[in-house]
Amino acid sequence: MNPVLQVALDTPNLYEALHLGVKLATNLGCNGLWIEAGTPLLKAWGRISVKLLKDLTNCVVVADSKTMDTGSLEAEIFFKAGADAITVLGVADDSTVLEALDTAKKYRKLVIVDLINCRDPVSRAIELDGLGVDVILYHVGIDVQRKRGLTASDLFEELERLRKAVSAKVAVAGGIKHGEAKKFVEIGVDIIIVGSAITKATNPVEAADRFLEEIRS
Repeated sequence: MNPVLQVALDTPNLYEALHLGVKLATNLGCNGLWIEAGTPLLKAWGRISVKLLKDLTNCVVVADSKTMDTGSLEAEIFFKAGADAITVLGVADDSTVLEALDTAKKYRKLVIVDLINCRDPVSRAIELDGLGVDVILYHVGIDVQRKRGLTASDLFEELERLRKAVSAKVAVAGGIKHGEAKKFVEIGVDIIIVGSAITKATNPVEAADRFLEEIRS
């Protein structure tokens, strides 16, 4: 798997999300570019946002559902809507993760497990790897970033240990800016998730293209 840029559309505004998703797909293509229906978008518009993003972009679409319970049910909702992957929280019970995985296999889709707020991300990642999850997401939440003045880049050493400890694909998210993506790829991170550095840029297409150049170089 070549490195992927996943653009997080974390807005409750459906028109804004669709407009940007289509603009990115049209100008940059879908090779190495995934589109994420962010949690605010899902909470505001549900599965219709996933279906429209998939139909209009034809890129890989990730539904950031942050599932905590009823893994099979929530996975099926979004897979039927066209999502290629969903997210489950790492703090969820193993049974929830396994339910989501079973449903993903049925639909030939992916499960991404988000380690946000896990007290020991590396240990939990090893457990999840044993369950057979497709992608493990090392994620520093926005509230934690603000409280501690941290980004995922600041916790680079922990991420590097995690990458070496698991065989699953690894994603990273949390305030990633230009100039930081390349070093994540160099230690073996497969998916770089970027939100505001692209979506709030003066020229989002240009900003996304710069990230793609970084991870491909």
